[in-house]
Amino acid sequence: MEYLKDKFRALAEAIERESVLVHRAALVDGYKDIYKLSKLGVDKVIKKATEYGGRKGAKILKERYGIYTDRLDEALDILTVIAESSRLLDVFEYDLDKMEIRVDGSILVEAIGESKKPVCEPMAGFFEGFLSDLLDKKISVKEIACKAQGAERCVFKISVK
Repeated sequence: MEYLKDKFRALAEAIERESVLVHRAALVDGYKDIYKLSKLGVDKVIKKATEYGGRKGAKILKERYGIYTDRLDEALDILTVIAESSRLLDVFEYDLDKMEIRVDGSILVEAIGESKKPVCEPMAGFFEGFLSDLLDKKISVKEIACKAQGAERCVFKISVK
C-alpha cells in the first residue's frame, strides 16, 4: 500500500510540474466556439488531439516518474487523480464490471449546455489515449450518455481491443 501512496504522491507532483494554468472561462468560451464547427468534422480532429494529449501524459508518467501498470483498475485510479485535479470535471468514477467511466461536472457540458449529441468526446479521446499508452493496449473510449443531452451524468464505455 505504501508503494501506491508513493506513486500517487509522485503523480500529484507531476501534475503540478507538467500542467499550466488556463482560466476556466477561457476554456469554456473556447470550447463553445470550437463546438460550433463540429458539423464540419472538426470534432474528430479535436478528439484525435486530445487522444494524443492523453498518450503524451501517460508517456511522461512512465518515462519521468516510473509509473507503470498493466491493470485497468490501477490505470483508472491514476486517471481519477489526473481528471479530478485537472478541474475540467468535478467527479470521476468508474465501474469495472460495466466497463464504464462516469463523470459529473464536465466543463464541456458547462460550455455547451443542452445538445442533441454528446459533447464530451474530447474527454473520451483523452481517456482513450491515456489508458492505451499507459497499459500498452488498444483501448477505445466512447461517450454513451451525456448530461448535455439530459442524462444524469456523462458516461463513457471502455473497450479493450
